[in-house]
Amino acid sequence: MWSSTYGVSAGKAYQIDDADLRIITNQGSRRLPLFGTPVTILIGTRPYVLTSQALFAVDASKEEISAVLRLDRSYSGAVIGKDDRIYLLGADALNAVQGSQTKFSILYTYALPSAPDRMFLLPSGNIFFSGQKSFVYDPAAKNTTDASPGWTLKKPSMSGNVLIESEGSSLHFYNVLTKESAKLDLASEVKQIAVWRDKILASTSAELMLVDPLSARIVTRRPYLSISRLSAVDSDTIAVALVPDGIITMSLPSLEALGSYNASCADGGIGYPFFGKPLFICGEKLALPGGTRETEPYLVQPVKPQDGSYYALQVGAFSNLASVGPLMERLANQGLPYYTLEDASMTKFRVGYFKTRADAERIRSYLSDINAWIVTEKNQQNLIHSIHDLNHDVRPDGIVAKADSVIIITLRDQTWIEVLKASKLPESATEVYLQGNKAYAKLEKSGLRELVLPDSTQ
Repeated sequence: MWSSTYGVSAGKAYQIDDADLRIITNQGSRRLPLFGTPVTILIGTRPYVLTSQALFAVDASKEEISAVLRLDRSYSGAVIGKDDRIYLLGADALNAVQGSQTKFSILYTYALPSAPDRMFLLPSGNIFFSGQKSFVYDPAAKNTTDASPGWTLKKPSMSGNVLIESEGSSLHFYNVLTKESAKLDLASEVKQIAVWRDKILASTSAELMLVDPLSARIVTRRPYLSISRLSAVDSDTIAVALVPDGIITMSLPSLEALGSYNASCADGGIGYPFFGKPLFICGEKLALPGGTRETEPYLVQPVKPQDGSYYALQVGAFSNLASVGPLMERLANQGLPYYTLEDASMTKFRVGYFKTRADAERIRSYLSDINAWIVTEKNQQNLIHSIHDLNHDVRPDGIVAKADSVIIITLRDQTWIEVLKASKLPESATEVYLQGNKAYAKLEKSGLRELVLPDSTQ
């Protein structure tokens, strides 16, 4: 791996942005401030972060910085080898540093024969450098050997000992050990590449393929449209991809579809595998299936529809979809399943579904500030629901408050909105939310209080 903004280790994920390191768990995230511009994350026996000004060691259990090495120059990248030996790539030299939890030790500096653009750690522990001239460095012998593939490298990837680069509709392969080259034509332009273990994932405008670099052959291919970003990590068995209408997950190595999620983010956002789940990051917001309040419900997922007649609440109609974000986010945060209808130049947003008008009216009274009204439906649409665990038959799936009362809903058969509990609060609530199978209200004077729910939800 040349450089990475994301890594996973021991049940936690580590992600860098423009300034900080974010440590992510199932419960939420914590930011550790760094100085210098973050360059890459390194995962050894512990996580490390390289910035333009320093190298940091992270104590994973305490979630804090445990050691810092200030740098007298900037480095464009780094790789980590056996026993946490870290190699920093400078403009014309390689610096070897011994990492540990409490301190760093500078081992030596090696002058490189030419200025490389990238470097990759090989399975042998040697390091491959790419650039105008490509070569392999042997840390044990402290010497280099030529390893030019015969074409000018631009932005290559590396899987094992095989160098991979895309050009138009082709994938080029170069085995650093055998010096053999190969080419694979995919018929359509390659859009995205991600390395997964000893294979690579390659997407075109209409397909996703799992390719074996050693044989330069396609192992599996399946139709997937318009993948804009693709992510995989060696320790996980899912891939995560961004598509125009959200985020999808695929099983590895079969590439079978696992889930499809609506993930709205003004800046596009990014998705990563997180121990078998899709992690979605949109600025400061996180989302995980079954996440807690700290991993805010920014992802939404489709819920299977059923046939029948029923009621719904229309909560808005928009001609400009750019203005829909706040409403979608509010509905997702409250756990209310909704759907959309296209009508001429308008997009209608409706909350549903309800078996009786009385049920619809009861929820409508809690949405009076957005002027919701009851409509009759004959044809069901795919519902969209905030990511909560829907595996239980009866559990809290949504919560809405007004003045000093609160109503908690459940989603029966993944379709019908039913009131699970309605409570009169002793004072006005400033905030209400669900966490797992529990509901909470933050009262103006008394602070945070857990709401007692029926036993069937526990």
